[in-house]
Amino acid sequence: MEKEQLTAQIGSRLKEIRKHNGLNLEEAASITGVSKPMLGQIERGESNPTVGTLWKIAKGLNVPFTSFIEAERPAVTKVDYKELETLEGEHGGFHVKPVFSKDQYTPFEAFYVDIDPLKSYYSEAHPKGVEEYIFLKEGTMQVRVDKNCFTLEKGDALRFEANKDHVYENIGETPASFTMIIYYAR
Repeated sequence: MEKEQLTAQIGSRLKEIRKHNGLNLEEAASITGVSKPMLGQIERGESNPTVGTLWKIAKGLNVPFTSFIEAERPAVTKVDYKELETLEGEHGGFHVKPVFSKDQYTPFEAFYVDIDPLKSYYSEAHPKGVEEYIFLKEGTMQVRVDKNCFTLEKGDALRFEANKDHVYENIGETPASFTMIIYYAR
């Protein structure tokens, strides 16, 4: 990417992030420590910020440094199921296909999960503010969250605060398949 294109991209991304956070230039200047005129020049592509300036802006806006230089997100992303990589649980019987990852645009992760018959998977507590959403497509399973146990059958869904240890258990004779969304509060 040429210098002019990079400068324009940095400015465009800065403006997009600032507006997404509901900040005007003065508010952004206050939280980043970079002057309002400088932020305006960067946004308009009139100034090529130094690495130090970008670090200050990234820290103040609470975004990764790479937010300003990574490629634009496409308007549509198609995921081919056959191309997804399967990750296995430590003790077998728990198969996970990551579909979408958490990034600066998306405050969640999405997975396809299969649990073999009569197998279970233990998950340690996530940080406070993390929620899980389970959509059971096939089979019968139980989800234990702390001291609570929930039985799910085909078509059932469950949402829970995931800041407690939890267990997914296939209690049936056939595989259990579900979609899992892990949401990270901002």
